[in-house]
Amino acid sequence: MKNYLYKIPVILAFAAMFMTAKQDLREDFDFRSNNVLKLIQDKIPAAARIEESNFLTKWSKIYDAERKQTGKYILTTPYCDDVKGYAGSVPLIIIADNNEKILGLGVLPNRETPAWIDGLENIKFFDSWNGKNHEEIISTQVDAVTGATFTSRAVKETLKKRSEIFAGRTAYKKAKENSQLTFIDTKTSVVLYIILFLSLVALFVKKLNKYRILIQSMSIIFFGIISGQFLSIYFLENISINGLSILTSYTSIILLAMSVLIPLIFNKHHYCHYICPFGGVQTVLAKLAVKKITVKPEIVRILRYIRLLIFISVLIVVSSSITMNLSLIEPFTVFIFSSASSIVIIGSAVIFISSVFIKNPWCLYLCPTGQFFDLLKDGIRLSSSKNPNQKK
Repeated sequence: MKNYLYKIPVILAFAAMFMTAKQDLREDFDFRSNNVLKLIQDKIPAAARIEESNFLTKWSKIYDAERKQTGKYILTTPYCDDVKGYAGSVPLIIIADNNEKILGLGVLPNRETPAWIDGLENIKFFDSWNGKNHEEIISTQVDAVTGATFTSRAVKETLKKRSEIFAGRTAYKKAKENSQLTFIDTKTSVVLYIILFLSLVALFVKKLNKYRILIQSMSIIFFGIISGQFLSIYFLENISINGLSILTSYTSIILLAMSVLIPLIFNKHHYCHYICPFGGVQTVLAKLAVKKITVKPEIVRILRYIRLLIFISVLIVVSSSITMNLSLIEPFTVFIFSSASSIVIIGSAVIFISSVFIKNPWCLYLCPTGQFFDLLKDGIRLSSSKNPNQKK
């Protein structure tokens, strides 16, 4: 009972954060703050001004410095805002020439992980519809991209729906925050469910805990490399801002529910110990037979306070008007090979090499997401001197 009392301040703090978090959902489109002209100039360098109208079934015009029309565009928002990626809708600008042939797409501000968007840009995914008209977009078949499945699928569905609305084939209804969910939404869904089930059984059946390394290895492959479904501070910030409507698959809903409720109710770690791909890599590397470095308890205490301070700083950012790309705080995008930055790759390499000698250095001493789950499990106990290097 006493352990649950420690959690009351944590629950109250998170409730306050959700109530005061930045609310950046929009109904009406703001041309200036979304910098539409700049995105159009990437495809039509001569563009100098645009017709600032978001028509339903009509192209908006693009002009050069001499006021000659140089192209056209239509917006997908708010008409397709009910089509969700991994963390919300992916609003686009469809840019065309005067003959209504697509020149390219502009990606408007969204809540998807930036590395996924960058990865799709690097492989020219957004150019897949170039040279087509809006009628051809409807019938164009483009494969989803592994590692950014939800985002790439959302782009495809958004373009198809917007073209159907434009052509009058689909009646426009005001976008709702909820989107239809299906249990089997990708080829790997069944495997993800199996991993979640095995992790749950192993967590409560001690004899099966010896298979934890196998479950983590599966998580690295399927949650990390293939599907790109992992929890992070950036993902949790999205929920605090946009609500649970950003959850676009049952796997993400079940994953979030298990990750939050198990430590909160049963005082056990789940996500960090079984599912997190980044933590899984560290655990696997720690199995290498080399001499380990034991971190002194006083150093552990200092590092734990540093991790707590990092987490508190993140809470302040989320609860204020400060603009910050939280996806840069954690190196989890290393699993998105097509877009991982050199800094992320180098930083991850340093952490992985360190984990051969030091037990889970990122998880225990730096990870703000891990701090979040620690608080759910243990509540606020700043005086705790538990050494994570001790065997459990």
